Amino acid sequence: MRLRQFFTGVVGVAGVCLLGSLPAKASARLQAWQFDTGQNRLVFTTESGVEPQVSLSTNPHQLVIDLPGILSDDALGNQFIGGAVRAVRVIQANGSTTRMVLDLSPDYNLDPKQVKVWGLTNQQWVVQLPSSTQAPGVDKSFPNSTLTIPDFSKASTSRPLTTVGAEPLPPLIRRNQVSLAAVRATATVLGGVQATAEGFFIPTAGAAPQIQVYRTRDANQARQIVIDLLDAAIAPGLAAETLPQGRYGVHRWNLTQFATDPPAIRVTLTLDGYSPDWQITPLASGGIWLTPIGVAPSQITAPPATVALPVINAVAAPPPITRPAAPPGIATPAPSPAAGPGSTPRQPNLGQVLVMLDPGHGGVDPGAVGIGGLQEKGVVLAVAHYTAAALQAQGVAVQMTRQGDQTVELQPRAAQAEAARSTVFVSIHANAVDMQRQEVNGLETYYYSETGQVLAAALQQQVLSTMAMHDRGIRQARFFVLRHTSMPAALIEIGFVTGATDAPKLRDPQWQAQMGQAIAQGILNYLRSQPR
Repeated sequence: MRLRQFFTGVVGVAGVCLLGSLPAKASARLQAWQFDTGQNRLVFTTESGVEPQVSLSTNPHQLVIDLPGILSDDALGNQFIGGAVRAVRVIQANGSTTRMVLDLSPDYNLDPKQVKVWGLTNQQWVVQLPSSTQAPGVDKSFPNSTLTIPDFSKASTSRPLTTVGAEPLPPLIRRNQVSLAAVRATATVLGGVQATAEGFFIPTAGAAPQIQVYRTRDANQARQIVIDLLDAAIAPGLAAETLPQGRYGVHRWNLTQFATDPPAIRVTLTLDGYSPDWQITPLASGGIWLTPIGVAPSQITAPPATVALPVINAVAAPPPITRPAAPPGIATPAPSPAAGPGSTPRQPNLGQVLVMLDPGHGGVDPGAVGIGGLQEKGVVLAVAHYTAAALQAQGVAVQMTRQGDQTVELQPRAAQAEAARSTVFVSIHANAVDMQRQEVNGLETYYYSETGQVLAAALQQQVLSTMAMHDRGIRQARFFVLRHTSMPAALIEIGFVTGATDAPKLRDPQWQAQMGQAIAQGILNYLRSQPR
């Protein structure tokens, strides 16, 4: 995101009172934001949970997002956009509220009913604007509306999915950091961080790691675990994108190389409020285990995704925002089953389904090996984690046949899906041919049963509509995991590790995230199409 520091002073919204009664002091900060011009959406992340207050003003023509209890960071600055959204400004409205102002073009006639606001978590929010070429005129007869916010502190983890439209989920804003420095040869080399079913594993090469562990808090009182590795260096080329993102309540990973004598690495885990404490165990054979204390990793769950929120139509100054009491954890009610003709169709309760994701290969089995040594097992595991995160953000329960680089045979994969009574089973793989045929690229999806064919078609269609790939079609096949699973099952080959076009994409973490989100959307499309 390229920022331009060109606004000064504090700009308010004329005639609109948005803040109501606010806390006297804010401590958490707006951590990151970006405006995606291609998708016409704003995504922002805060250091703690926030209840956004969103309103549309016609004089001046602005969309205003207030974040009570959040401080702005001057380093985030402002951004000139151009087009329908001329600029985004971040200002401190008062001592306890950050205000994000989207200056809109006078020609951009925005209907507040076409603006969608939803939370991926209570710390990461999306404001989706309609296309400027499709935005209808403003209906000035809209009554002022009241913004109802779910109570995250009491929200039920079984909250059903609320449909927010067919758009693909936005990519997560990356928060991890890796700071490298030139150092002499060291006894130990840190290779990264891996999320596993047991917690986290930090692989090291060379001598057994010498560590010191501290527990502290950052400036915003967020809990941190600091692990110092002595006589150690970060492996060259290790990127922040390869570190786990939002797993098991670890909000952020920071890996910093110090050119001391001897060189040292500081690994800092910043924990979310729901994260447990962690036990740090160095291994004589190399590597460090991080395991949660008092709870299984599978039981560490993030706050559920929020319901979609309305936008206040502030043609006239609205009254102060109120929050009517509502039963904790209750989302927007679904239409009654007895709704008459012309009413909104009843959506299936996707909170009652379970998706089993199967990242192919793993452990001693690398799967296909392609250009530059690219291994299938690592690519598909990363994509599966992104798929899981996108589904869970929409309130869908997910299990994975492997969480890390483990060896899992075919029969246990199918057995796990059967034992869990999964609603659908999706196996994720990458393809390969002879290394001399690098012109072979593209997407394939396989099925065995008739119900699997419908799922495979939904996946193939969604991925092709989202990603620029060659369509190699859907095909029937007798793969073990498809024949030995009774629920609708599909196996998707997300590209060729041997392909000149596909291999660089398969290696790219951003592309992996987009593929994971596309697969998740394909699964959602299938689930919504099925009678329940």
